[in-house]
Amino acid sequence: MQHTNRFFERYGQPVDPRTVRVLECNDLPVERKTKNQVFLENFIFRTLPEVFPTSDSRQFALAHSNVYNIEHLTEIALSRASGEYDFVDGEGYDFTDYSDSKTTSINAKTRVVTVGSIENKIGALRICCFNPFRNSVDFFFVSKQQVSNVALPCYGKNSFKQRILARYNAEQDHYNQFEQYRVTDFETLAKQKG
Repeated sequence: MQHTNRFFERYGQPVDPRTVRVLECNDLPVERKTKNQVFLENFIFRTLPEVFPTSDSRQFALAHSNVYNIEHLTEIALSRASGEYDFVDGEGYDFTDYSDSKTTSINAKTRVVTVGSIENKIGALRICCFNPFRNSVDFFFVSKQQVSNVALPCYGKNSFKQRILARYNAEQDHYNQFEQYRVTDFETLAKQKG
């Protein structure tokens, strides 16, 4: 009677490492882009064509995306796409409808999304979130009435501040309790009333 190793029964026979090709980071099908590059490609180039009028200007912007104030360009793009409110950068709001623009990213290690400094906001939140798992932007609209439901206190030296926390499930492309605020695209986000 031949004795078999239970490890190999469960996980398979050993493989000769000379016959197996290990994928390198460069072999991955999706090119990793920065938040700024994805925002530019996803909606800023399309919404603000006068800022990047030529192919050369767009290529330069993508190659040197950290030069640009993407948060400010996002505010201007939201105002332009809405057609109903203007960007004013007021105390506690960014637009004449008293809503505020926020940009954020999913933390690739923890999969947590943090939208900070919402304690002084007096209207709805228009949130653009960079998704590094899909090289895309996800959009969320939180109405004025809903902001107090999602606001969480900060702790320590920032105990006077408030934030929004959400956890992203990459396998299901789902933001758990925050998914209910997700909207389909940039134009929908810009035109929401609230």
